[in-house]
Amino acid sequence: MKKLHFISVLFLSMLIFSCSSDDTTDAPTEGPKFQASLNGGTFSNYSFQLGAYEATKGTNGNTLSIDIADTKGTAISLFLNNTDGFKTGTVKQIGNIDSDNFITHSVIRDVSTAVSYYSKTGTIKITNNREHPSNAQQRLISGEFNIVASSIDGTKTTTIKGSFEELAYNN
Repeated sequence: MKKLHFISVLFLSMLIFSCSSDDTTDAPTEGPKFQASLNGGTFSNYSFQLGAYEATKGTNGNTLSIDIADTKGTAISLFLNNTDGFKTGTVKQIGNIDSDNFITHSVIRDVSTAVSYYSKTGTIKITNNREHPSNAQQRLISGEFNIVASSIDGTKTTTIKGSFEELAYNN
């Protein structure tokens, strides 16, 4: 009986000590998130919520494209050039041209009215960019943006403000 009691205590001790404070706590929180508010032009306080997304690094490794669609078909593209890289804290200026002639920009497509908006001014700030905790080939990027965009004929203007969290892309 003493052996059984000793084995039980040993097992319980190993179980408790195996859960130490150095366990990783930087796993993705609740998965990817994207939210934005669009106002002006064909949008009136439109609340954009994530339907599907794709974040891809350019073949040259110097650009990052984030393409998002909501459940109603409205689409937003954020294209980040290589100026200052993609590290946490980097602020991308809309219209900035990098050394490879890539321009940081955004395109918004309102499917219901067939109007596309092209960014004129604004910023995209990277608030976090870290290695994916369970896939060393990927990174997780988060950020916030505030952009003014106009239709191609200049007759409609919209403002888009929002954020994205934990969007995965291949490094």
